[in-house]
Amino acid sequence: MSNSFSSLKNMTLLLDNLVKHDKNVSLLNYINKLVNDLSKMLDESDFYDVEIRVGMDHDDVKTFKAHSNILKARSSYFNVALSNNWIKRSGDGIIQFEKENISPNVFEVLLT
Repeated sequence: MSNSFSSLKNMTLLLDNLVKHDKNVSLLNYINKLVNDLSKMLDESDFYDVEIRVGMDHDDVKTFKAHSNILKARSSYFNVALSNNWIKRSGDGIIQFEKENISPNVFEVLLT
């Protein structure tokens, strides 16, 4: 999911800077590594379980690959929308989610 979750990347930069200037380096190193790992997982879509197709106009449709547990933890909307009662899965087990009433640019901002 390149270009998404940019706030997580900003947090990585902040933590890197804090580690260089703080005496409690071990805790900050742990937090920094965790944020880096989460950021990497979000950027690399190897293990995603959700495809979110947004947009209505054929030229302005984008599919975001995401992790349902992260979406549900960060958003009460996704917590309900990705519950077992509402979701539909493709043959390979990927959750298929469509939002035609929002542009890809706006949706990307909402994800961050």
